[in-house]
Amino acid sequence: MNSAGSIRSGLTACALAAAAVFGLPATASATITDVAIYGGFGLGFVQYGVDCTYTVTATGAPGDAVTFVDQVNGQSGGTFGPVEEEEPGVFSADWSPAVTGRHTVSADGASTTVNVATGYDFGIICFTLPEHVHLPF
Repeated sequence: MNSAGSIRSGLTACALAAAAVFGLPATASATITDVAIYGGFGLGFVQYGVDCTYTVTATGAPGDAVTFVDQVNGQSGGTFGPVEEEEPGVFSADWSPAVTGRHTVSADGASTTVNVATGYDFGIICFTLPEHVHLPF
């Protein structure tokens, strides 16, 4: 083997060793096409309430890794439970908004915006009321 062939063989061996040590490169983030929120019931124009829990879904490619984010004025607006792939390409998580205001719930580029008011959780149902109406407790 000539010296050029030895160099090529050495470089190939190094590249294969590096691939084995460092693994395959990370795949791109999920390509989400839709985000939706379900389970809200409100009396008035606001159907989502603080301290209530809703289901957030995102549509993407089967097997994607999906991360949900909730922002209100640049700050975290709530928390999410574990993300599960309910069916191929459909991901969901429980969402609990923590502050009132206009929330932007997103997942890897797609988003939806909803208003969140004070919530009254009665176990099987959570009511929200217009801001000028308050329950006596």
